Amino acid sequence: MKILLDDQDARIRVVENPELGYYELRFGHETAGTLDYRDVDDRRVFGLTEVRSDLRGRGLATLLIRTVFTDLETSGAQVTNYCPAIDRYLRKHPEHHRVIDSLQPGMSGREALTRSGAPETRLDAALRSEHARLHDLAAVPQSSQVASHHRRHGADLFTAYTAQHLAASADVLLKQTKSWPSDEASRYLGNLKKLEQSLRVLKGRQYGDKRYLDLGHDEVWAVINRLLSEHEELENVVAARIATDSDWDAVAVIAEDLMISQDSSPTRTHPHSPHTGIAGRLIRRLWRFADSTADDLEGRVVPARYRRHPKHDSAFSHYLRGSRIDDEADEHL
Repeated sequence: MKILLDDQDARIRVVENPELGYYELRFGHETAGTLDYRDVDDRRVFGLTEVRSDLRGRGLATLLIRTVFTDLETSGAQVTNYCPAIDRYLRKHPEHHRVIDSLQPGMSGREALTRSGAPETRLDAALRSEHARLHDLAAVPQSSQVASHHRRHGADLFTAYTAQHLAASADVLLKQTKSWPSDEASRYLGNLKKLEQSLRVLKGRQYGDKRYLDLGHDEVWAVINRLLSEHEELENVVAARIATDSDWDAVAVIAEDLMISQDSSPTRTHPHSPHTGIAGRLIRRLWRFADSTADDLEGRVVPARYRRHPKHDSAFSHYLRGSRIDDEADEHL
């Protein structure tokens, strides 16, 4: 465990736990917030900043992020960011822009950080983060410089994560379009289904499905990239329309619902299942159960966010993950 900040007067401490992959802000004797990360090559990839709901509004997230970036600057690390809270912080603190990896910035590219325009809603930020992650995941299986087994694993991660994103979009965003003109809603739904079908083709080709073996690698990815770009444009339009029809707080709730739904969505695509209404939601829950069971049986690794308990991890949860309980940390809890 590495101590980044220890302010005894304010009863605030920021520590890094590399074993579990997160930074932790302690307020008094409790965990107030966390920032999860993973290290890829020489980059530190940020996922999500969370602060306990009863302690929000005190600037704790800003303090946590500022402390982390100050430490990263001294170590010379480069950052790929997918956290909207960090993105908002960087927009106000350009002195930290040099830490962002120029080749793989995630959602916080230097051009995006300096652009002007209408205020960005939380839904805009969430979608920008997800779209950046999809593009980054898609880059690995298409790269000729990556070993074949890494390309195969990368394609599996891409299909799993994209399947979850599309299911969550159908669950949360598509629901918002029911009062819109039918052509707008049907275009968005059509893109969802086509993209789901293209992922099924990619996975089938990867695992030897004879129906797709005659399709070339570049041919399959050309379709996927085209549909991904179309999907990003359509979701940006949907987000803008939602922002026009709803107040700021309602849009923030929709963004949170989208992220929660994605974490619990199926990891495989099901383009021929119902996508709308009660039937769609019920079918997605059933597929989630079936997909999770199949993933466990196959030993398949799928992307997931590890959401910590708002206080601190119990001994039992450490036992389940096989992680070490830090004695020094326990002394201060």
